Amino acid sequence: MYRAVMLTLAMAVGGAAAPALADHEQQRSQPPLWTPWDEAERLAILKRPEGMVLVPAGPFLMGSDPRKDRAAGPQELPQRQVFLDAFWIDRYEVSNIDYLLFVWATGAPWPPYWRENPFSEKMALHPVIGVTWYEAEAYCQWAQKRLPTEAEWEKAARGEGGAIFPWGDEPAGWLKSNIAHPGSKRGIKYPPLANVTRYEKGVSPYGVYQMAGNVSEWVADWFDPRYYQKDEVVNPKGPATGQLKVFRGGSWNEDPEVARSAGRNAAQPDHRSYLIGFRCARDAQASPSTIQRSEDGQAKEK
Repeated sequence: MYRAVMLTLAMAVGGAAAPALADHEQQRSQPPLWTPWDEAERLAILKRPEGMVLVPAGPFLMGSDPRKDRAAGPQELPQRQVFLDAFWIDRYEVSNIDYLLFVWATGAPWPPYWRENPFSEKMALHPVIGVTWYEAEAYCQWAQKRLPTEAEWEKAARGEGGAIFPWGDEPAGWLKSNIAHPGSKRGIKYPPLANVTRYEKGVSPYGVYQMAGNVSEWVADWFDPRYYQKDEVVNPKGPATGQLKVFRGGSWNEDPEVARSAGRNAAQPDHRSYLIGFRCARDAQASPSTIQRSEDGQAKEK
């Protein structure tokens, strides 16, 4: 203020032109010191759980036996023996941090449940939600993986003997899964999700986490309620075409019956839900240890 007054007085008294101001003083606003991507960069370097587990080749019981499982639906029948080649599957659901790296590398849009920050640190290891089947498939391809088939998902969840849940036949409990229990259903702006590393007491026979509850998971197959009645028992991949894509495993806001390992649900592939996330799989011919990431975040073979 003092300088401005003195310059005005000098011009009025002496008629001399005021000295030119430096360019930086003429700028009306300075560049922002913080942007949403600054926070995204910080979140992207947080430690995140990784790893895949190998599910060995061999047969398993797929579908439900209504004599054993009274919650079995007609789309789960008949129970039959299915043979699968060996495959890898993600130990954990794809987290917000995982998906952030994909967004960072590809320019894919942020999921609708992220905010401009894009999410708080306490949500960093929550499973990503609100992604379509197409976006889940795109993520897996970027990671040089793929979505698991419905049969692969089910075997990874229940093992060979047809257990109702990943941990066995006993009902879900608070220590085994993030599944709704009587009086626990609640719909809020951001769902009460759990970190993808929680519930080690409820892992599958192969050590895969949260294949019951937390979020349902997209799989590769088109949905056909009568598909199990067809004689496709060696590496089944579902119908060739369809209108709905399958998701499995139940969520934090659904009853335990929905989270049974044989339970089947489906939705339009462009559907977004706060109840659905995903995990990826990979053929067993190549170990997941052969994957590395370049500086731009793209997965490449070593």
